[in-house]
Amino acid sequence: MTKTLDVYNLKFEWPDEKMMMGSYIFTPVDDYCDRYKRLQHLVNVGGGYCGSTEAITGEHQVTGVVRLPDDAPPAALGWGHAGPTALDDILLLLSILTGRKVFALDPATADGPIIADPRKFHYGGGLALSLGQVKRAGEDGFDEYALDLAMGTTRILDLIRSSSWRSTYREGRFLFTFAAACPRQILETSFLLCWTTWEHLFALHHASTMSQKEIENAPAKKKTADILTRYALRKSIPAEHEKKLGELVRIRNSLVHNGNFPTPHAQEVADIFIRLTEMVIARVLGLTPSTVFSADERFECFLDERQLI
Repeated sequence: MTKTLDVYNLKFEWPDEKMMMGSYIFTPVDDYCDRYKRLQHLVNVGGGYCGSTEAITGEHQVTGVVRLPDDAPPAALGWGHAGPTALDDILLLLSILTGRKVFALDPATADGPIIADPRKFHYGGGLALSLGQVKRAGEDGFDEYALDLAMGTTRILDLIRSSSWRSTYREGRFLFTFAAACPRQILETSFLLCWTTWEHLFALHHASTMSQKEIENAPAKKKTADILTRYALRKSIPAEHEKKLGELVRIRNSLVHNGNFPTPHAQEVADIFIRLTEMVIARVLGLTPSTVFSADERFECFLDERQLI
């Protein structure tokens, strides 16, 4: 008998369709729209496939089931526990891409309180929009558009399982750090987790040319500039902009050593940096970064000492 697990908090782009990701098939529950409306929503939204949603505190909801393959492929990412499968990778990606903690439980054995956070994520939206859109013909004759979630996630799975990706990014543990930066929490936490993500990426790219000590002692401005140019967020960092990268480093140092942002203005810069991290992760996952949050333009304003957008 094919085994299925209950899937919590997953938003289906089209609630009348299954989603296949790798060898896993996700099917929405019959009363999906009612359950979706009982998730946390931060603003009132009119229309949509399930009709209007109202701002609500919300709680965890079983929104679908996933059918498991007979032979579960192993995980590509380094989970650090025994026996992770590709489903673990998929659920991590779905959490980042849909903006809620997505997890799966066996209804026959699940017991006890759920400790996962049911709240809507604050960050990750820029990465999700990097998936692009797909369309289908609607019943009213007009095209319907939705996030390319199923195919996009499948392409990412194929990428992170490839030998070339794993050669560069190894077990991709920086994705866990980035995922931890996305949920709703104080800005300081998200900023420092994104900074750690950049440090990890710098270390991965220079592991063959620098010693561990050299990587650790490399100036933070150099590391920041390296990631900006490597992932095509900037063509180059001219000398007049190095001072502004130093300001970014001082914001990080103030948090690490003093526990607070040095100025109110620094909070805006921290938000820009987190949005830039979404763009970096998009490129890591083979996507074209969305600019919907204008992180690139806002960063240019920061570098040029113009008023932030």
